[in-house]
Amino acid sequence: MINEDPPRGTGTLPTTAAAPPTMREASKVARAAFIGTTIEWFDFYLYASAATLVFPQKFFPGLGPAGGALASFATLTVAFVARPVGGLIFAHFGDRVGRKATLVASLLLMGVSTCLVGLLPTYESIGALAPIALVLLRFVQGAAVGGEWGGAVLMATEFAPPTSRARLASWPQQGVTAGLILSTAVLLLVTTTIPSEAYLDWGWRIPFIGSLLLIVVGLVMRLKVRESPVFAAARQAAQTESDGQLPILEVFRRHTRKTVLASVAYIAVSTTFYIAFVYLLSHATSDLEISKTAALTAILVAACFYSAGIMVSAWIADVWGRRPALLIGLIGALVTSVPMLLLVQTGDPVLFAAGLSLFSVLVGMSYAPIGVYFAELFPTAVRYSGMTATNQVGSLFGAAIAPFVAAALYQAFGMVAVGIYLIMVTAVSAVAVAFLGETRGTEIER
Repeated sequence: MINEDPPRGTGTLPTTAAAPPTMREASKVARAAFIGTTIEWFDFYLYASAATLVFPQKFFPGLGPAGGALASFATLTVAFVARPVGGLIFAHFGDRVGRKATLVASLLLMGVSTCLVGLLPTYESIGALAPIALVLLRFVQGAAVGGEWGGAVLMATEFAPPTSRARLASWPQQGVTAGLILSTAVLLLVTTTIPSEAYLDWGWRIPFIGSLLLIVVGLVMRLKVRESPVFAAARQAAQTESDGQLPILEVFRRHTRKTVLASVAYIAVSTTFYIAFVYLLSHATSDLEISKTAALTAILVAACFYSAGIMVSAWIADVWGRRPALLIGLIGALVTSVPMLLLVQTGDPVLFAAGLSLFSVLVGMSYAPIGVYFAELFPTAVRYSGMTATNQVGSLFGAAIAPFVAAALYQAFGMVAVGIYLIMVTAVSAVAVAFLGETRGTEIER
């Protein structure tokens, strides 16, 4: 079991800085983390869906269908370059100032950048400035979401009782799924109620601008939550900044092995998700010529199965351990990747939805324990930075390039190559988890 001595101080932290949370308060904090994360990822996925269905025509019209799709996917990669930058900035202040303030700031940043995407002139209006502005706004979105995940999971984890920690920490994970479901449902509603030509002209802007209303709801909920009691106790004990060492430098200096292994473990979690919910949406509507309505409906159904996988895996993580839950998901995704792609390649909308749903259950199972697992790997003083580093490095080598790599492999070698890519990535991550060890039972106040 991983339970290293804290880098500073002795043993566990005193808890006199704040009253210990009740189960009722812990559940309230988990719900607030869920709502805020749902809103942030709604905005993030809204862009990803639009990058598949709209942006190639509106911002990269001169590159043709295939070139426009690749250029649009490249703007997705920009966000993953920004995520480590924003994540480390937010994590630094989250470890030094507090979890709550960073979560409020990340939500505001995401809301403003998303609304501006909805107001952005297209290539037809301002030429090359349009894709440049799009890339800049996507960078801001990436920076905002980079700080969101770690802070939301930490708030849920540090308020939770030990026996329910994985289940409560999975609420922000469910927020990621809920954001996907909500963005897909809104996009489906808009595309089915607005004629295709009008949708491409102006209809796609409605969800981006309307997301400001959701941001207000998220801010109200986050402002009502107090600071993490674990962080408050650490700050009172002056253990969050005793030697002036930057938290992220301490992560890589004192916790190198676990940071590298956790980063590798996360590569497959993020890769499988983005292949399923970003690349295959584009593949269905372009290469397979499945209608947008059928493809979006399949994504919506698969996201519900993904959510069910998270719930099952979070329970397993609390009862059996974090590592078994994660390995079940990764090995399951490895085994089902090829059958899923074979069903997808039939071009039948029902089989496409069935294959994607089967795969999504296992992908959800691999995602559920990640939050609590990574939180328990690191002591309080560097926990936000440690979680963010592993998450963002894993995303950079996983989700950031996954749609682009899959599209390129398919064009060059066919869907078999995409299946081999999924199998190789998942196998490498499973090996990293096997070496990472178990954290269930680890004291969070250290």
